[in-house]
Amino acid sequence: MDCGDIMENIVIRKITENEVEKAMELALEVFMQFEAPDYHPSGIDTFKRDIVENPDYLEKAKRGICPIYGAFDGEKIVALIGMRSNKTHINLVFTKKEYHRKGIATAIFNYLLEDVLSENPLLQELTLNSSPYGLPFYLHIGFIPLSEEQEINGIKFTPMKYVVKR
Repeated sequence: MDCGDIMENIVIRKITENEVEKAMELALEVFMQFEAPDYHPSGIDTFKRDIVENPDYLEKAKRGICPIYGAFDGEKIVALIGMRSNKTHINLVFTKKEYHRKGIATAIFNYLLEDVLSENPLLQELTLNSSPYGLPFYLHIGFIPLSEEQEINGIKFTPMKYVVKR
């Protein structure tokens, strides 16, 4: 199956309240597969505590305050991008292994950008903290590093921004 075949079957949309738990399962699965091997156990604990098991974040995601955009292959969520409540900072980007390098995360980002701009047409930039694994992807879609890699509470990241093009 080539990239075009896969994209024909993919639907991109905001996830619903009932899909948040599945989205967090995907985030944790992909994190454990691609990020955790390079992290100290404290970083894994921080990720779980601050995002995928954080009741406040989960509630805000369910209410759409912290939007999560998903790519679905049939009924199955295969990729996601989540945002903080300010809708200017991306805090989750995960794609199942078998869907990597097919244009799915880029398509979600473009959908997210269009949606956020419809709410805030004056938006100047989006920010995120890139994991070491995700850095090449973010550079590819136009994010620029704001500093060297940092590590806080066991989480390794490079602060980045995307300047909205008009």
